[in-house]
Amino acid sequence: MRPIYPINEEQCRPYYGQPVFIILKDDTELVGTLSRLDNGKIYLNETAAGIQSNANAPAKSKQTRAKSSSLGKARAQTKKSDKPRTTAANEAFPTPYPDSGLFGAPFALDIASIGALIVPS
Repeated sequence: MRPIYPINEEQCRPYYGQPVFIILKDDTELVGTLSRLDNGKIYLNETAAGIQSNANAPAKSKQTRAKSSSLGKARAQTKKSDKPRTTAANEAFPTPYPDSGLFGAPFALDIASIGALIVPS
């Protein structure tokens, strides 16, 4: 077992997609799959697709939104099987967190509430 300290993006990034053990400051113990850190929160049990959509949401501009509305008809005609299986999320993160469903639904915690973040060695 290896503690991650300090809990920041630089220290956690190598462990994205891996199981973690968390001890909160109130002595509650949690287990989950480390997904990402963002704005003072640690996210667990997300799928790669969920991370992709969250990462792109604030980056959309007015121009992108205008283009996407004009492309709505073309997208509606595309079948799910026609869409590419490889996404930027799959390339940036471990293949889509194979056991992310093992620990339950996605959730987030404030970093300030975490007493210890531990990964298997």
